[in-house]
Amino acid sequence: MNKIWQKGKSGTALKIIDDYCFNQDAQLDNSLVKYDVYGSISHAFALNKLNIITEDELLQLKKALKEILELEKQGKFTIEAGDEDIHSKVESYLITKLGSLGKKIHTARSRNDQVLVDLRLYSKDRLLNVVQTVIGLAETFQTYAKKYEFIPMPGYTHMQKAMPSSVGLWLGSFSESLLDDLPAIKTAYDLNDQSPLGSGAAYGLSLSVDRQLTADMLGFQKVQNNSLYCQASRPKIILCIIQSLVQVMLTLSRFAEDMLLFTTNEFNFFTVGTELCTGSSIMPQKKNLDIMEHLRAKTQVVINYQQLVVSLSAGLPSGYNSDFIETKGPLMNTFLRVNQSLEIVQLTVKSIQPNIEILKKAMTPELYATHAAYELVKKDMAFREAYIKIGNALDKIPAYDQVEVLKQSNHLGGTGNLGVELITKQLINYKEWWEKQVELFKKAVNLLIK
Repeated sequence: MNKIWQKGKSGTALKIIDDYCFNQDAQLDNSLVKYDVYGSISHAFALNKLNIITEDELLQLKKALKEILELEKQGKFTIEAGDEDIHSKVESYLITKLGSLGKKIHTARSRNDQVLVDLRLYSKDRLLNVVQTVIGLAETFQTYAKKYEFIPMPGYTHMQKAMPSSVGLWLGSFSESLLDDLPAIKTAYDLNDQSPLGSGAAYGLSLSVDRQLTADMLGFQKVQNNSLYCQASRPKIILCIIQSLVQVMLTLSRFAEDMLLFTTNEFNFFTVGTELCTGSSIMPQKKNLDIMEHLRAKTQVVINYQQLVVSLSAGLPSGYNSDFIETKGPLMNTFLRVNQSLEIVQLTVKSIQPNIEILKKAMTPELYATHAAYELVKKDMAFREAYIKIGNALDKIPAYDQVEVLKQSNHLGGTGNLGVELITKQLINYKEWWEKQVELFKKAVNLLIK
């Protein structure tokens, strides 16, 4: 296929140049097909407003672009080696279908702002999807925290037994951690929710294109103002998105490490379904929770995607740079790994079965040392004196009622008061806000392609 930048027979790049610069990235562009179509439809309306295309031509372009959407759904519109990118593929289709009219679609547009709008729409769609999964997982953690609220479990500091805890407190900690990850995602979402379309190659256009029109049609919160900064913001916003999702992965990796530890034969606090485990090719007895090891590793991979984008964007000059292309893979692969990880953890949480008798047996006397000191404090002994007295008589700590001790820690966030209703209310508020964003985006897209 001829390149859209070719000017006749001259200027054809060697195949090795295509392979090196474009073909690997072109495969990623298969994830951008519908977003490129959305951007192109809105751009056609802007061209119509400039009287560059007529009403009839607008309808022809829109019809042809909607055909691409249908072909893509059927797996019949894909980016192949030699296509260079999604933008060239779409324009080539329009030219083949509509002749000279198809050649008008790139008026007042550069591939630089075209890829930006594609990535913004792609990221918006993916963020809306992932955040609903995050909220769903947080709700699951809350459900099981309530279910296992008063099942005792040793609490650890420095990897040593410390104080009485509960399965409910442990599970609830992950729900609240995910809750704290949501504002980071929202910050990334808001930064991404700006339309760069109409900024051109980086320096604006000599045609007065209505950027607000296209922004509104595509469902963006606002127009990204400075045409030069539109390009400079590409790695910045991608980095912000990945960083927000790193926070989610860090939450999940802590869960993974805990699960790997607490399901060992030595601990055996929990059992998970055999359908979530793998085996060994040589050791018949093995039942491996491989998914949690993969989750640990995928967290490191996503962290490295973050560092890769930092490295790629550091020290670049103003304007468009082809270095930006290398940030597309880290972005898309981050979404892939995060979504997979969230699904795996959802399955795992629902599969957890606490081994209650083993957990109770693990509640050894030293776990109650601080509680014993507080009992003396209640009898008017100074805490430091109580601390020393109990510390010198650890072998004399009485046998306490395990559940009763959990219930006595009834301050907000303690084992006797997990604050489930409080966290649930916050999750509902977030859920309502994000559902509204999903609705607004769907409405914009449906109006665009109707």
